[in-house]
Amino acid sequence: MRKKLSILLVAAVLCLLTTACIPTPMGEQPSTLPGDYTMEMIFSSGAGGWRTILLLHPDGTFTGQHSDSDMGDAGYGYPDGTVYLCDFSGRFEALPTTDPNATPLRLVDLTCETAAGRMKLEDGIRYIYSEPIGLYIYEEETVAEEFILYSPDTPVATLSDEMLSWWPGLWQDTPPETLDCYALWSSETGSAFFSSSGYFYY
Repeated sequence: MRKKLSILLVAAVLCLLTTACIPTPMGEQPSTLPGDYTMEMIFSSGAGGWRTILLLHPDGTFTGQHSDSDMGDAGYGYPDGTVYLCDFSGRFEALPTTDPNATPLRLVDLTCETAAGRMKLEDGIRYIYSEPIGLYIYEEETVAEEFILYSPDTPVATLSDEMLSWWPGLWQDTPPETLDCYALWSSETGSAFFSSSGYFYY
């Protein structure tokens, strides 16, 4: 009987030791994006009083703000005009790629601080809260999901005319052959953000 108990005890100890050697599965690690971080990216035409700024972090998280000023849209209680505004935050997830210049991203989270359509009067200005312009598909009344992050070395010849219509490089006397800045493009919205280093006026 004692011999049988001893065998069972040894077996139990071996089982514990073996189990202790099995590595515990780690939680999913945040993806790392290429680029210089924290990276400020801008969606703007370079004309008018509107733009969307996005601060992108290496783990894919971001914060941002869209603002559009219309000082001519004034009235009682807001003599200094109207500003459309949206403060937001969210996260991109990097997807596998074999292209060193293009990283596909999926928008997995997006939150706006204030619901679109709300309004307030403050300091003589009317603030109207909007959707996150550049990330929102108005035709479908939803946010975009698919994006591509391009590196500064991306040849311009490989990019669509629609994307390049937002590119600050077009304003130069001799446009470069590569982007020369990071770009975040969504074919779903037709919007392109460029790292602020590409905006010589900013």
